[in-house]
Formats: sequence, structure tokens, C-alpha cells
Amino acid sequence: MFNKSQNHNPNYLASVVKLQGVRKHANADRLQNVSLFGNNVITGMDAKDGDLYVYFPLESAISKEFLSYTNSFRDATLNADSSKKGMFEQHGRVRCARIRGEKSEGYIVPVSLLESFAKDILNQKIEITEKYVGSDFDLFFEHCFCKKYIPKGMRNFGEAGKKKTRGNVKKYISRLVKNQFHFHPSTEQLKRNIDKINPDDFINITEKYHGTSFVVSNVIVKKKLSLLDKIGQFFKMNIIDTEYGMLYSSRSVLKNLAMDDDKQNNNFYDTDVWKIVADKLYPHLKKGYSAYGEIVGYTPTGSMIQRDYDYSCPQGSLDYLVYRMTYTNADGDVFELSPSQMTEYCTRYGLKTPLLHYSGKAKDLYPELSTEKHWHENFLNNLIRDYLEKKCKLCQKDVWAEGIVLRKDIPNSWEVYKLKSFNFLENESKQLDSGEVDIETVESSQTE
Repeated sequence: MFNKSQNHNPNYLASVVKLQGVRKHANADRLQNVSLFGNNVITGMDAKDGDLYVYFPLESAISKEFLSYTNSFRDATLNADSSKKGMFEQHGRVRCARIRGEKSEGYIVPVSLLESFAKDILNQKIEITEKYVGSDFDLFFEHCFCKKYIPKGMRNFGEAGKKKTRGNVKKYISRLVKNQFHFHPSTEQLKRNIDKINPDDFINITEKYHGTSFVVSNVIVKKKLSLLDKIGQFFKMNIIDTEYGMLYSSRSVLKNLAMDDDKQNNNFYDTDVWKIVADKLYPHLKKGYSAYGEIVGYTPTGSMIQRDYDYSCPQGSLDYLVYRMTYTNADGDVFELSPSQMTEYCTRYGLKTPLLHYSGKAKDLYPELSTEKHWHENFLNNLIRDYLEKKCKLCQKDVWAEGIVLRKDIPNSWEVYKLKSFNFLENESKQLDSGEVDIETVESSQTE
């Protein structure tokens, strides 16, 4: 019944929840507030403690069939009952906003609506009881119930090179060797995972930068063979057909996948900022090493990588910060460098890393907090108090800092979580409303 699709994004899953701590809205007689996963959610007067609801996170897009069935669209002609209106636009996006002065950080509906939707639309009969509390899902009886919101215009923009070579995408031979190159993993929300942080855990907290992601790797790739090599292969000679070489990417698009660079056209901008960074960074990567990070500032043509977020870069110049490094051996096994190992490596080669806020045991960041009672809730509230809703001190322009990244030490690796400012999210939401789409959104929507 409640399932996850194969390529689901954990940050945009719906969740079955049990309401606790429902309270009156400060400025509206017909509205209430409830905290879910550290987020303030506004709901109607019918909600009460103990009720079962389904929570949809910010920037998720809810099933249009479900929104129509529940008469939730603002455009009444889209609703099953055209005499009723809701609050959702056609795309079904859950927006970050303020409603009568209170933060709105998600959307909830009673489980009874899912039960009736299952019966009337999906021809399924189900009773949703407390045993389902904690279920995270994007598929409801295999129906796509929610997903990450992709701005209109980005949804059919996935084939490499279409923007520049529409109707003329060239075929190419891939340089990839299995299990050598790895994209960025998804970073989950700290609010939804705060229970995974324990007082004795060693953690690392750094500034979260608002730019565009990159990966640069010095890993094993397929070698471009000479004519003699190809002849040797034909006669079953032992010809070495791989070598260490550079691969670089944005969050989800490999930029030099082709054996012949001129046959691949998968850059969506006149200036390839990822190649600029790759050319600077690659000479400092030992064989098997990959660097993950963020590019900030400007493109060489003077455009901002993220509107108003200059990070003190002169116009026309960029900067990059490395926040993760891995080593991949010849067998494809990946080993994570600890933050201290990464920092030592970057210091040795003059590479910048994100601003460090804290490194040590979680309980030592706030020693005044009791580790026996409500520690997780209080720890999260203190992080929000101390690190969020601040202006970005690294930028010359007056902008909100995005937030922080918390890394938890686990054997041979790290768990990584992000915590974003509401003011930042609200501003980002307004930009999306205006139709403004940034480089990171474009690149994140692409697939190879």
C-alpha cells in the first residue's frame, strides 16, 4: 500500500503521522498549528491530538488526481466538484509561505481522504490504522502520490545537448568504467532525521553554500585506442584499454562522458563552469580520488551562479569549495575521507573547504541540555536558534544564509544531513513562483 519508487528522493516522500501538540493559530480563528519533523504546519479546526494524517513536505508535488478528488485546486474547473475551490495551483506544489504571520512548512490531510480516494479512484479498500504511522512513501497502491516538484519547462529537458543541438544530438562512445564514477548522493533533511543523531556521536557542522554542485574525479576510464591497439585487440593480444583520467559533472550530468569531447553536447550554458573548476582541481587529485563541492560566485560572462549570492567574488570570477572526498580503488570499492583527512588534503594543495562551525561530540555543543529528556528536540531547536535565519556574512549582498550541513561519523563513512533557513526557503519559493530557475535546478533535473 505505502511504497517507495525505485528512484525516490527521500526529501519529498509523504509520511503517515499521528498529531501531537495541536495548538491555536496566533492570528486566525479558523486555523491551527502543529509541529511535524521540526516543521510548523498549518491546518484546519478539525484536527486534534491523536488524529492520523498524511504529511507532505515542502517542494513536493502532490498527485493531481488526489487534489482533484479532494477539490484542492484553486482553479475550480480542475476539481471533481467545480463548485469548490482549494489552495493549490495546477502543478500541485507544496509551497513555503507565511499564512497570517505563521510559517507554513508543509501540508497535511486526514487519512480518511486517502481511504476514500483508494476506494473511489483506485478501487482499493484499506483502513489506515496506527500501525502505519511512520510510513514514508511516494507510491500509494502503485499510484504516484507525490514527487519532487520540477518547474515547468525543466520537466522535458533531460536529453544531453538538446538546448544547443536540438534535433542533432550526436552519438558517442562512453568513457565510463563500471563502479568508478559516482554522482552526489542525496542529502536528507536533518529535521526528518534528528532521531538518528545521538549525544555521543561525533559530528561536524559546516556552512551550507548556495551555488551549484560539482564532482571532479581522477578514476579509471576507457582509453582511446590507437589503430595498432585495435588491431592487437582483434588478434586477441593483451591490450590495456583503460587508464586513469578526469571525469567531471554537475549534480546529475556528466560533462565529459564521451570518448571524443566534441561529440558530446550536454552543457546547458554557454560557459561551462564545471570544466573551469575541473581544470583547476584535477591536477591536485591523486589516482582514485574524487572531490565533491560547490561552485559559487559568477560565470566568466558576468552572470551570477545564484542570484545575489556573490560570496565576495569579483564580478566575472568564481570560487569553489570542497566538502567531500572519496578514494575509489581498481575494484570499484569506495572509501570516504573523514572531514579531518579531507581538510588536511585540501590544505596541502591549497583547496578551500566550507566554513566550519563545530566539530566534536554532539552533546558537547550544548552541554547544558539533558541527554535523558527531550534531547533530540532541544538539540534541533538550539541548532535552529544559533545557525538559521541569519544573513549571509560571506556575501557582500544582503541575502539570507542557506543554512548548515551536519555530518555524523559512522564506521568508514559519514551520514550527511542539511538544515535550511525558513527565510531562505521562502525567498527561493518566491523565485520559483516568478518563473525564475537557477543553474542548480536545471542541472538537478537532468538525467544521463
